[in-house]
Amino acid sequence: MADGILLERHGVPAASILTDAFTPSGNAMARTMGAKGYRYAVIPHPISNLTAEQCRERARAVLPDVLEILGVGAERPAAPAPAPDPARAPDEPAGLTGERIRDLQRIVEYYFERGWTDGLPVVPVSEDTVCDFVDYVGRDPEEVILRVDHLGTVCTVRLAAVAAAMAGCAREHFPVLLAVLDSFQPSVDTALLQSTSGQAVMVTVNGPIRRELGFNSGANVFGPGHRANAVVGRAIRLVVVNALGIRSGEFDQGTQGTPGKYCFCIAENEEESPWEPLHVERGFPAGASVTTANFARGTLPVDNRSGTEPEQILLNIADTMSSTTASRGCAVVMGPEHAHLIASRGWSKQDVRRFLWEHWGRRREDLRRFGLVHDGVTAGHRLSAPPGTPDEEFLRFAESPDAILLIVAGARNAGMTTIVPMIRPLFHSRAVQDPPRRGR
Repeated sequence: MADGILLERHGVPAASILTDAFTPSGNAMARTMGAKGYRYAVIPHPISNLTAEQCRERARAVLPDVLEILGVGAERPAAPAPAPDPARAPDEPAGLTGERIRDLQRIVEYYFERGWTDGLPVVPVSEDTVCDFVDYVGRDPEEVILRVDHLGTVCTVRLAAVAAAMAGCAREHFPVLLAVLDSFQPSVDTALLQSTSGQAVMVTVNGPIRRELGFNSGANVFGPGHRANAVVGRAIRLVVVNALGIRSGEFDQGTQGTPGKYCFCIAENEEESPWEPLHVERGFPAGASVTTANFARGTLPVDNRSGTEPEQILLNIADTMSSTTASRGCAVVMGPEHAHLIASRGWSKQDVRRFLWEHWGRRREDLRRFGLVHDGVTAGHRLSAPPGTPDEEFLRFAESPDAILLIVAGARNAGMTTIVPMIRPLFHSRAVQDPPRRGR
């Protein structure tokens, strides 16, 4: 867009071609350069993994628009870009004074001093707020939902409400948090919360509640900018810190940890997935709202925009999975572009998981070179490599395809997939309970 506008200003006729996924960016660029309403041609996205013949088809289809923009053919009225909302400062809350702001800042500092935060400021909480959260879900505030016996700590519904309010949740988010915490019953595996490997709790949200509460399942799905994802993910960490007493450097022995300990909550992009949603695959009704939690070690991107066959994309993904030699479980968060390319060749989710499992591992020789095999016994992970195993033997990193969680999320604007490795394939799912006070 920028090049086309600059060429036009220098008297050179130009026609910009955008894929439909990037028209908002194109409109923004035109406004930024003082060319609001600048005309351009649009083709379907994606294009990076098209065959040569498919590219020619796109070119033939868009050629009339290009010629028209260049002035070769009949004129048509320009389609103006949507006008941006006028920028203005937010209204100041009634009764807010400098002294009240200073009081709020002092409360925030007090929370820091008591060690109640995750390192970022939290929302001060009143008794009324906590009671409102508990009343909204209609549960006993003293009900124990998590327990760490060896530390002598528990999380009750009331303590979960405190964590939710501190994280910035509205009461409507609270049932989602409770579903996550309930899913770990009868007890959370605190060895993973306290492990030197530094796992975080990753949450995937499915069902109607994604749209009702504004969970992000599309562009920048692992990134910031969406309240529901951020506050639910952060509330889990505040439960771990304040209710369970697992703090960094104390009972949390993560050697390096992961930024996911701040927030690790996504929603599945069910609308752009070619397969059944995760919660349906796990036995829940399609219309149910469900959370699925697992312990995650971080994220590894797979950027493949040129592969045109399912095997090419999946081998790339399996190779990335195989780089994490201590992981026995894995969540594969596949971008819609990769998912559609693979599904269009007739592959099911089960086909994908089995193919990935078959190619997820290393030769014994590689593990020996890495120092992970000594005297015929694997070290550092639970692989089956008895003495006498040939060096060329391929050792799979998981016992079955069930160790792989396949989720479709992200934007359909590039060939991207994210690998989320886990030490153990533990997946906890629970339906979100409909609050008695919902809609009041």
